[in-house]
Amino acid sequence: MSGAPSPAPGEPPLTALREDLRIERGGVPGGGGPAPWLLYDPLAHRYFEIDATGLALLKAWREGITLAELAEAAGSTLGRAVTQAEVASFRGFCETSGLVAHRGGWQGLARQVAARKHGLGAWLLHNYLFIRIPLVRPQAFLDRTLPLARRLADRRSLIAIAIAGLVGLYLAAQQWDAFCATFLQFLTPEGIAGYMLALVAVKLLHELGHAYVATHHGCRVPSMGVAFMVLMPVLYTDTTDAWRVHDRRKRVAIDAAGVAVELAVAAIATLAWSFLPEGTPRSIAFFLATTSWVMSVAINLSPLMRFDGYYIAADLFGVSNLQPRAFALTTWALRETLFVLGDPCPEAWSPRRRTALIAYGVAVWIYRLVLFTGIAVMVYTMAFKILGLLLFAVEIGVFVVRPIFRETLFWWQNRGRIAPGGRARLTGAALAGLLVLLFLPLSGRVEIPAIAEPERTERLTAVAPARVESVEVEPGAAVSAGQILMRLSSPRLDHELTTARIRLALVESKQDRRPADAQDRAGGLVLDGEQGARREALQGLQRRHDELVIRAPFDGIVAEIEPDLQPGRWVGKGEELGTLVSNGRRQVRGLVPEDAMARLYAGATGLFVPDDLTTGSIPVAVSAVSNAAVATVEIPALASHLGGPVAVREEKGVGPVPVEAHYAVVLNRPDDELRLSGTPAVVRGVVAVSGHRESIAAHALRRVVAVLVRESGF
Repeated sequence: MSGAPSPAPGEPPLTALREDLRIERGGVPGGGGPAPWLLYDPLAHRYFEIDATGLALLKAWREGITLAELAEAAGSTLGRAVTQAEVASFRGFCETSGLVAHRGGWQGLARQVAARKHGLGAWLLHNYLFIRIPLVRPQAFLDRTLPLARRLADRRSLIAIAIAGLVGLYLAAQQWDAFCATFLQFLTPEGIAGYMLALVAVKLLHELGHAYVATHHGCRVPSMGVAFMVLMPVLYTDTTDAWRVHDRRKRVAIDAAGVAVELAVAAIATLAWSFLPEGTPRSIAFFLATTSWVMSVAINLSPLMRFDGYYIAADLFGVSNLQPRAFALTTWALRETLFVLGDPCPEAWSPRRRTALIAYGVAVWIYRLVLFTGIAVMVYTMAFKILGLLLFAVEIGVFVVRPIFRETLFWWQNRGRIAPGGRARLTGAALAGLLVLLFLPLSGRVEIPAIAEPERTERLTAVAPARVESVEVEPGAAVSAGQILMRLSSPRLDHELTTARIRLALVESKQDRRPADAQDRAGGLVLDGEQGARREALQGLQRRHDELVIRAPFDGIVAEIEPDLQPGRWVGKGEELGTLVSNGRRQVRGLVPEDAMARLYAGATGLFVPDDLTTGSIPVAVSAVSNAAVATVEIPALASHLGGPVAVREEKGVGPVPVEAHYAVVLNRPDDELRLSGTPAVVRGVVAVSGHRESIAAHALRRVVAVLVRESGF
């Protein structure tokens, strides 16, 4: 046993390996080099990829020998010494993976498996993101129907499908407007039901595509079923046996078969759309021709998710277990870049392939950060409040906070290995700068969407149905108070005015003859009341008649005149004819977001910057801020549905309601006036105010606490 490590005191001898395990040759890796070996566990239907050292250890494994004896036997086969750490690690792998035979027979193995199982609560906690439920064992069905599937996928069938797709595209392009309008059919109950049935059917064909191609290449498909991803059902096919396929092109064909089937369905559906009658069947064909395959390509072919695209990328590059190996390499590169620990690279890669794997690992890290945060928000909104908050905390804690904490803990535990050189100082300075940016209150800038509007605005309207006689001014003209702007006439009002004068004259004539008429003397009080009423009616009509001549109520500028307002045109009562605004200083009003309220205070100074860069900025100061959030956005120019920066949702009978809480703010008008030029209008912009300083960390913490407080109403 020269050259072999000495056995550890009290080290138990090896247990025999299970007799049903099989060793097979793996495919050639994409980077070249020797092909790995596959260890197949038929009970769990799992494949383990092992290298030459693992193969030598398996061949030398004997029941009852020690780790030292196993290391010596494997080392003699490899022609090099096998370390104690390698042997201990491989033994732990075999035991935790259930590859060793249990001394208690199948009962002992069952007890070991049961001991590893979680309770219902723990199982749900670990598996609510992805739960797989096998439904059928399709191998016999696939074997019987494989000849039919081969005929549907031969060269002639594929050419026919391609031609059908091209013809369908040509016919759809000839009636493109009708093709796009087909989407509206989904709004009917029949359309929704047809959509769901078509979705299930096309996804079933997708999975059958994987299953048939795998069977065609000699793989076994043990199960097909449904999986729940964040409680959303999706179909799945177990093609684990594809690990046995040595040719990477065949594995890529298995991986891409589902999307290929959906594209074929889309081609046929595009052609069918042109010949189907209006209604649900045509809507289903439209869905299969458009939305279905687009969603499938966008989701299934993404290499950042563990769907078809991930396995296609792994097989194309010849890197099995792509994500774990990329993560290990990226973690190593991060540590070496920051601290130069001197650890060996996890695997020997060419410089080009190493760079590609590191870039892929970084991309997946960023994607997972966004994905898991989005999933956390989604599970919170899907569940009731208490469960939603719990799942949100678990999701963020397990998938976002824990990896960061684990890596930070590794840095701290290995702080003694960090050389006090230039790289360590540079990393420390970068981390210190990051902490300063996070916790030092450097900025108190508050940006407030706002408008600068004239001090007075008057809408010019018709007081009664009338005819335009003349328009005395042009848009943009400066006018003085009392100046005539427009002249209107109303024959009906003229008639009512004439009638009122005649009726008043009749009453006054009765008053004049009252001394000579006993009846009029008896009704004197009635005549006095009637005379007063007639006089008031005449005065009211006279005021309305005078208002037909529209005058400027103050000095200002004619902001706008209705473009088709010409002499002879009839206008209705209340119809807007133009706008008059005051000339000179403006008032500035805005809406401040809730998360910026803590930094804002009365008297804070800032600058109003118009969206129109040709208009000068105005220095402003906060005058008042409302104590309660606005119920609706009463400044139309700021609402998102009119192109403004404040996100709103339309509620029937209420108006534009802000999506997030906003508070009304009024800013002082400075002595430096912004005067109107050209056609006056409301000027939209942003007010940048210097408020209380606050760090990024404090702002984020306050935002999180505010959300938790708001959402904690159980």
